[in-house]
Amino acid sequence: MVWHALRTLAVTRGLDARIGAGATVAVLAGLTAALAPLLGEQEILVATLVYLLVVLLASAAWGYRVGLFSAVLANLLLNFFFIPPLHTVTVQELHNVVSLALFLAVAVVGASMLSLLKQQLAVASERRAELSVMLDLSRELASAPTPERALESLAWSVTRAFRANRCEILQASDKNWLLLASTGPRRALTPEEASLARAAVETGQVVRTRGDRRQTTSAVRTSQPATGTYLPFQLPGGGAGVIHIAGALTAPTGSDPDALLRAFGDEAGVAIHRSRLAEQAREAEAARRSDEFKTALLSSVSHDLRSPLTAIKAAVGSLRSPEVPWTDADRENLLGAIESQTDRLTSTVSDLLDMSRLEGGAIQPDIEPIEARGLLVDAANRARELTGGRRLEVEGPDGLWVSGDYGLLLQALGNLIENAHKSSVAGGGSRLTARRQDGRVLIDVADEGPGIAAADLPRVFERFYRGTTSKGTQGTGLGLAIVRSLVELSGGEVTVDTSPSGTSFRIALPRVEAPL
Repeated sequence: MVWHALRTLAVTRGLDARIGAGATVAVLAGLTAALAPLLGEQEILVATLVYLLVVLLASAAWGYRVGLFSAVLANLLLNFFFIPPLHTVTVQELHNVVSLALFLAVAVVGASMLSLLKQQLAVASERRAELSVMLDLSRELASAPTPERALESLAWSVTRAFRANRCEILQASDKNWLLLASTGPRRALTPEEASLARAAVETGQVVRTRGDRRQTTSAVRTSQPATGTYLPFQLPGGGAGVIHIAGALTAPTGSDPDALLRAFGDEAGVAIHRSRLAEQAREAEAARRSDEFKTALLSSVSHDLRSPLTAIKAAVGSLRSPEVPWTDADRENLLGAIESQTDRLTSTVSDLLDMSRLEGGAIQPDIEPIEARGLLVDAANRARELTGGRRLEVEGPDGLWVSGDYGLLLQALGNLIENAHKSSVAGGGSRLTARRQDGRVLIDVADEGPGIAAADLPRVFERFYRGTTSKGTQGTGLGLAIVRSLVELSGGEVTVDTSPSGTSFRIALPRVEAPL
């Protein structure tokens, strides 16, 4: 119990090897005073084993140097108090000389082994603490939906691991610093902070600030807590960055803060490299889709642009011809043709512009709570002109709210209503309904037409696809593709269901609570 208390005191208060040596001297002296009067020459083995136990415990508690000192001291005490002639260091019997030599050898080897084991346990404890932190970080990085979110997760992991006030991940540029992630409000670096970050990158060493003082070192351990730490790291493929940690660093128990910070720096470099690759991939994908869009535009829309222009030019040329005596009715028919072809041309250009903006990422959604029935009523009112007086019904409960972009959803519903009007049979109408299903709200736009052919159903949302049964239908084939893009931008999805009695397009949106 006494020995355990001494060891615990040494560990908890950080006492050094000199205190350990003093404690060992006290314990050996006490044991000698207690055992010397009791044990004779026949019981030397008992004393030897007790002293050996003390030496091993001292090695385990304070390391090899204290263990070696204890082994030599115990050997001298055995010789002086237990080996005849007593109270001298002279040894007369050969077997006693051998016994003392063997005791010293066993004690030294045991002390060495225990000291090495203690070091290995300390290293294993450090690695376990570091691996625990890095494993949690790896899980967060793997679950991050984007490289940008991965950098934010990394910044939060650094803050939690070192119990810091704030963490910022910065990338060096020619004249300033690019803030990639932060655990606090985004801000611009002060000139002093920018200078410290630049010094860390140029020297390749950690820069710490302590109040008004600055220190550059390759190590993080110090007797005084840092108020700011700037850890440089290299980016794969070139470039550098800095992890700025505000506040004192308190590493996880048993871990090596230097190794842990270096690991975080390596992860930051990899995460930024992933972000670069993702951005390049997005640019490449945008370029590919742009080229694909241009190719499809030239092959599929040329007729849609040429036909109305040809009809308009022919009508205007006929009206201006002095050789034909046009009646008022003829002139009205030609002007009506010009107007309808102009509307057709305007619709084509509008669809192309909408699709071009969607493909280029120029439209950014403004997600907000929307009352579903109010959205349907607004969409129906705006589409009354397109229905030509046909029946348009709206059904849905009040107080049903969805999450989405009001303008984008209104445009998508308008396109679907126009499509339903074109598809419905003579005298047929269309119907808008909204209902709740689990955590979503389903909005249906149904017509009373002949339905969509089974061969066309998988491709109705493709760009420029008109279907096998729409030979006489005018249009670019972009309407439903635009609808799908608008709905997806609003965080929903659109599907289609068809039968010989009609077609229903269904928009599924996240349901939310009514705003206060």
